[in-house]
Amino acid sequence: MTIHKTAIIEGDVNIGENVTIGPYAFISGKINIGANSMIGPYVQIEGSINIGEGNQIFHSAYIGAPPQDEGYEGTETYVEIGKNNIIREFVQIHRGTKEGSVTRLGSDCFLMGGVHIAHNVKIGNSVIMANYTALAGYVEIDDYSFVSGLSGFHQFTRIGKYAMIGGCSRISKDCPPFMIVEGNPARIAGINVVGLRRRNFSSERRRAIKEAYRILFRSGKNMTQALNDLKSDEGNEDINELIRFIESSTRGVTR
Repeated sequence: MTIHKTAIIEGDVNIGENVTIGPYAFISGKINIGANSMIGPYVQIEGSINIGEGNQIFHSAYIGAPPQDEGYEGTETYVEIGKNNIIREFVQIHRGTKEGSVTRLGSDCFLMGGVHIAHNVKIGNSVIMANYTALAGYVEIDDYSFVSGLSGFHQFTRIGKYAMIGGCSRISKDCPPFMIVEGNPARIAGINVVGLRRRNFSSERRRAIKEAYRILFRSGKNMTQALNDLKSDEGNEDINELIRFIESSTRGVTR
């Protein structure tokens, strides 16, 4: 363990093995920092925070800030961070609003500089978010998604697995799995073929997703009719994922 002499650590802080804490870091509260993590200079971590093993948190990131929510009453809320994430400079991760609630980041994610994670956001595993992306409260981003820079997300929107969000997009409705969504207003621009190939989707799986895309968004059918057509292939795991996502949407789905 290496802790710089200028770092300030106070409260109930548990630091794992081989953790490095840089100059002028400020760590205060009920905090666990997993083994083999790096806390860079001027990082601030406060509140009730659980940080898993192998995380790299760079210069001036702020983990556990009170939520920017007028409904927050100062009660104990949380941030949970999984393993092996890269959290770059000036990233902000705010804790939950309602008592006992959580803002959660999974494992193996890469948050580039200036990313803002608001209260009660849920981010899955292996998610990449480029510079200055801003997530409002209660946004959910599922596993293996890629979010390009300068994109903004309305409260309660959801991003499905393996989706890609284009740069400078304004997201106000749910974005289905496997799709590319971009623009202001946002629209579905096609299938995230490159992302699916990188994740070793076979040509058969990609063809099935392409056909589902055609039925859902290019056939001229309304969503109920299109979903009924897709349900004839419910044995397909990827098609089931699309159906589940769309049917559980409360904000509506990007078209």
